[in-house]
Formats: sequence, structure tokens, C-alpha cells
Amino acid sequence: MHYTIAVVEDDPDLLEILEYNLKKEGFEVFAFERGEHFLKFMSEGKKPHLVVLDVMLPGMSGFELAKIIKGNEAYRDIPVVFLTAKTLEEDKLKGFELGADDYISKPFSVKEFIARIRVILRRYYPQKLEALGLGKLKLYPDRFEVFCGDKKVELTRAEFKILQTLLEKKGEVVKRSTLMDAIAPFGRETVSRAVDVHITKIRKKLGECGKYIKTVRGVGYKVQE
Repeated sequence: MHYTIAVVEDDPDLLEILEYNLKKEGFEVFAFERGEHFLKFMSEGKKPHLVVLDVMLPGMSGFELAKIIKGNEAYRDIPVVFLTAKTLEEDKLKGFELGADDYISKPFSVKEFIARIRVILRRYYPQKLEALGLGKLKLYPDRFEVFCGDKKVELTRAEFKILQTLLEKKGEVVKRSTLMDAIAPFGRETVSRAVDVHITKIRKKLGECGKYIKTVRGVGYKVQE
């Protein structure tokens, strides 16, 4: 499952770091420096799987944004995580009273931040832990594991993301440009030829399951039996 995360943080450097690392882990990220921009995004019918809010935002605070989210029937089931330099117990209690699922004090470890995000997502969306599969091929997004029958297959993050994207659109033709976008956060060379090279390596590593990946000449690839 492809999780989407909205991050509202007025520090552009921290926002860039969070956006980069979340994308690197395979999340789709919507980044905002102001609460008003985030609310406009939500008013367009967008619903992320999780929202990260800085408390001390210009204009509308993170606490105010959380109150709006939790007060709207359509959005109140979205988990909220606060980021803040405020470490007083009363501030943390206020955050939890507003329905926050976690309260992370700055400075913090990006690795720990992502680990906490994953814990919350697993709690809210247990069905997302199901494997993506075709025939003997099984891919577990949250465990970063791939199996062909009983044999575990070791893939790089870029290879894993390409295979995940293909399996999420099982039976559909996936354009090379879409696969290029999927591996862009991993710092790989995002050109058409790079995708072809990755596909060749994936097929080889999958062994007999490599046959499921079909080439659609001039367009891209698809997976089917």
C-alpha cells in the first residue's frame, strides 16, 4: 500500500529533510510551510493517511489545525503527530487531549521519527500489511520482503519500489516515466535506460517469478501470469 503523509512545518530546512527521508522510505509526501496551505489542500478533498504538524506555526498553530481535523467527521480518523520545541508536560497533555497519536520533541532522530510513523500506520491501517502478490510472487511493503515461493529474494530499495509499483497496478501497463518517478527519491539515475537495467536485475533475482514481468514495447512494463 502506498501511504500518503502531509507535513506542515514552517522551518524550510527541516521540512526538506523530512520530505526527502519520508520519500526515500517510499511514502508519498505533501509538504506545507503554513497551516492555511494545508487546509486548502484538505478542502480539495485530499485525505492523507497521516498528518505531521509543527505546533508553533505562523498564523494558525498546529494545535488549531489538529482541532479542525479532529472536529471534521470526514477527517477525524486521520492520525496526527505533533513536532515541537515545546517540551513542557502541559503542552504535551494539550496535544494528546486534542487527539494526537504522538508528540515528538525537537531535536529528534529522523530514523526514530520514521519508525514512530510506521508504528502508527500499522495500528491504524492493519489491512495495509497484506502482501501484494501474483502466483508464487509475494511482496510485503511494510516488512520490505519479497518471496518467490518459499525463497526470499533480496532487492535494493529502488528495485523493491519498482516491483511494488508494478504489483499495485497488477495487469495494467505502467509507463517508464511512472517507474522513474517511483525510484527518484532513492537518488538513482532517473532515465528510461536506468529503469530497464533495474527490470533486468529484478527479473534475474526473482528467478522463475521473473516471468511475471512483461515488457510492453515503447511504453513500459506490466505484471501478469
